[in-house]
Amino acid sequence: MGKNSNILKGFIIFFLITFTISGCKENSKKENLQQSIQYRKDNVVFSEIDFNKKSDYEAISIKSLVITFRNNTFIFKFIDDRVYLQYLVNNLLVTDWQQISYNFSYDSSYEDAEKSIKILYNKKTDNGFLLLPGYTEEYPVFNTYKFDKKNITYLENITADESHCLGLGSVKNKIQGIEAEGNVIFNTINEQNKNICLLKKEKKDDLNNSVILLDIQKIKESISPLKKQISIPLGEYFVDNDKLEDYGISLKISNDSIVYTESGNMGKIYNQYLLIEDKVNNGKRYLKYSKTINGYTGEADSNTYFGNIYYEKNKLFLESQYMEKKYGEKNLILQK
Repeated sequence: MGKNSNILKGFIIFFLITFTISGCKENSKKENLQQSIQYRKDNVVFSEIDFNKKSDYEAISIKSLVITFRNNTFIFKFIDDRVYLQYLVNNLLVTDWQQISYNFSYDSSYEDAEKSIKILYNKKTDNGFLLLPGYTEEYPVFNTYKFDKKNITYLENITADESHCLGLGSVKNKIQGIEAEGNVIFNTINEQNKNICLLKKEKKDDLNNSVILLDIQKIKESISPLKKQISIPLGEYFVDNDKLEDYGISLKISNDSIVYTESGNMGKIYNQYLLIEDKVNNGKRYLKYSKTINGYTGEADSNTYFGNIYYEKNKLFLESQYMEKKYGEKNLILQK
């Protein structure tokens, strides 16, 4: 009996020691993980941000989705099961149409896929990551695209081994990216219990390159047929109006921008605004105020539209509420 009792006591002591060591190792792993991630937080952290979305999934031929935040614009075009992306900064083209990996069809839909999109951003560096839902059989996958002011590139796919780490429908987990010494890791943080899950990297998807040129041609042919009908030659156009001849008002139209200028004697610039083209409707190109280049903003940004330009009887006109309020003239002829 005494011998058996000693054996039992020994077993219990062994079990307790093993359990304690195991627990210490687990705690050590968690501490090392948190320390590792905390170290990277001291470098560059990319956090989830809110953004605006506008879609047209009712289109018969090519459906579209536009995502905007700050001065960045991502335009998606859908052809069959393929997706193409155009990337702009400050309304200027950075990367033209390229095929991307984005799952909106396999066990998903346009609307569901759209809800799963995430953007990770760092304000200080002014760049980030666009995360798009990927193809998966089990745990969620994100196709990761890195973007800055000059480019957007397909980086990798990321996923998790545990369902609680990366649930697309979860509001408790937030994804973040940490860049340290040129390397990037991604993890999720549970907003309630602060648990951290490291996300693993996977091989990038293979894309169908055989139809890219044909698809891009279709996209270009589908964009704003009205815009082609009212093509305006590039150059600087001046307002032809006796009442305003002392103000030197002009619109300079280039491939990637439209600049409105008010100048005085000797060419001194008083006010100068960057305008962006918002839409084309009934032969008119609608312009919105974007930013002040020189001078004062005043009423330039107070209306829905700064104005629109259009052709009538072979003459180019500027119709502007801003001009009407400031100068009492609304429809003005523009001449080179």
